[in-house]
Amino acid sequence: MAAEQVVGPVFPGLTVEELDPTALRRLACELESDALARSIAQTYLRMLDARLTRAADALECCDEVAAMDVLLSLRVSSATVGLVRLESAVRWVIDAVRRGEPEVARERGSSMLGLATGARHALRSHLEHTVPAAAPV
Repeated sequence: MAAEQVVGPVFPGLTVEELDPTALRRLACELESDALARSIAQTYLRMLDARLTRAADALECCDEVAAMDVLLSLRVSSATVGLVRLESAVRWVIDAVRRGEPEVARERGSSMLGLATGARHALRSHLEHTVPAAAPV
């Protein structure tokens, strides 16, 4: 299996705190498909802005149910593609929502938004610098 082709070494400018380069390798192994793991990562990137907007809107309106719906999805998907720092920020927001601290949740939600640019860059760069596995001949 060429799952190790999905991810390579951590590239200059990418820190382990931002991206866990082994996450996509694990996903590719579980799915037995490099292409599917890459597709999931690319779908994550396409959906990231919409998810962050939905989370921010729900937090602003103090809609705990809507906020938790999008935040839990964002936490799991961030972990799946290896975006460690963003996942951690989402956990902080989830914790504040669970404790019934809407002001803290909104504040932490803002920091989560601030991390999105770096997360997006890290994952895109990682995908660009890895070579997809060649199809068996």
